[in-house]
Amino acid sequence: METWSIPVWNNGEYATEDGQDIFSKPWNRSKDNTDCVMTKSTGKEAWSSSNQTRNEIGSYFTIQGFDLNYAGVLIGPSVSYDRHTGRLVFLPENSCDPGVTSDRGDIDDEAQEEFKRECIRKQLNVLLKRGVHGLYLFAVDPELQKALWEAADDEQRLAK
Repeated sequence: METWSIPVWNNGEYATEDGQDIFSKPWNRSKDNTDCVMTKSTGKEAWSSSNQTRNEIGSYFTIQGFDLNYAGVLIGPSVSYDRHTGRLVFLPENSCDPGVTSDRGDIDDEAQEEFKRECIRKQLNVLLKRGVHGLYLFAVDPELQKALWEAADDEQRLAK
């Protein structure tokens, strides 16, 4: 089954708890949670409205255009943090989105790299605006995870 997992975050290091990830969910309507049978959308209901997808991880493509009460955003490896500059770094080479990783023939290499970074920035922008009442964040990049943790007030942090 296709899943997205997060290991335990312990003092700036990723670890496992008794050999188990602390978080693991099916990815983006890839397979049914119970019998691993591929499921298909009927086209009549949105991904976010389906009972089957309540425990799944969605993507930029499945969530854009929806306003949810709360959203949890898992910031993947295509977004990093440079502690020296205090800025986000967008890494197209770490993206799984063909729209980001595919080369375009109509622009030069430098413009192409900037286009790819801009795509990732815009995707993140959309995802961060989906939660009407709240937003939960997790970053795969350890430096970004630390920066988010340090930026949050004590009452905004989930207990470790």
